[in-house]
Amino acid sequence: MDKLNVQLCPETGICSIIRGDGTKVDLMPDEVTTLRGALANPDSARQVIAEVDAGFATLLAPDELNQLAASLKQ
Repeated sequence: MDKLNVQLCPETGICSIIRGDGTKVDLMPDEVTTLRGALANPDSARQVIAEVDAGFATLLAPDELNQLAASLKQ
């Protein structure tokens, strides 16, 4: 499985999460904050992403959620 490409813009706070197959979701700063608070629980993190793009959230494998958690730790 390809790794996620997680891009967090320091100016805007917008976060782009791009899977190896090219599927992508963009999170607004408040959604990024909510996601960071949910990263300890993969199901909660998936639910936060599902509120933005349910199809993208269902595609995320457990290792991708773990990578996302590591990428967004403050």
